Amino acid sequence: MKQLLAALMLGTILSGCGNAPDVTQEKSSPKQETQTPVSIEKTAAYVPNPQLPDDRQLTSVNQSVSDDKGELTLKQIVRPDVTRTIGPIQMKIEEIKVFHARPSYGMIDFFHGFTHDESFDLVKTRVTITNTGEEPVTFNPVAHFKIGAKTEKTLEDDVYLESLATTYAPSETRRGNFGFILEQPLTSVELLTSDVLNENRDVVEKGISFSTDL
Repeated sequence: MKQLLAALMLGTILSGCGNAPDVTQEKSSPKQETQTPVSIEKTAAYVPNPQLPDDRQLTSVNQSVSDDKGELTLKQIVRPDVTRTIGPIQMKIEEIKVFHARPSYGMIDFFHGFTHDESFDLVKTRVTITNTGEEPVTFNPVAHFKIGAKTEKTLEDDVYLESLATTYAPSETRRGNFGFILEQPLTSVELLTSDVLNENRDVVEKGISFSTDL
């Protein structure tokens, strides 16, 4: 009988020891922290353009800026600071700049899709676009960009490629640039926006034009 009780007690102790590693492992597991994603509005932070240097500090003619993408020298600047309403779309035209651009060696291949010159003039327009409506709409801020009487550019000629021609969700705001290489001196510009389209591709509002002298 004593031998039987001893065997039962030994089995109980061994069984308890077998469970011990599980308890220890659970206590030593690191506690997982809950991370809250930070929401940044599209207009809250500047996003560098992958093709061209940041020109925000160029405010006077003949100022220059350079980085690993090349060099820009400001030739002309005008700040219309006007807002146009196209149905639910509000488009603020903040500034128009003309630069002489000299891309770096690493960017030459990109610009060869637009010109074979190693340096050139370009015109850039900066806009802020907001969908004030309650439905998503599709909009392009520059369906046509007229340079003088005979030259016209379209989105296919845009060197900034900042995805401003897109579908805007309700209350969505995007700020960015579109720009075109120039083949002649510039004294005035005229841009024509696209129509505003709803989800069914129906026209909500016809496009508008804007012009200014430089």
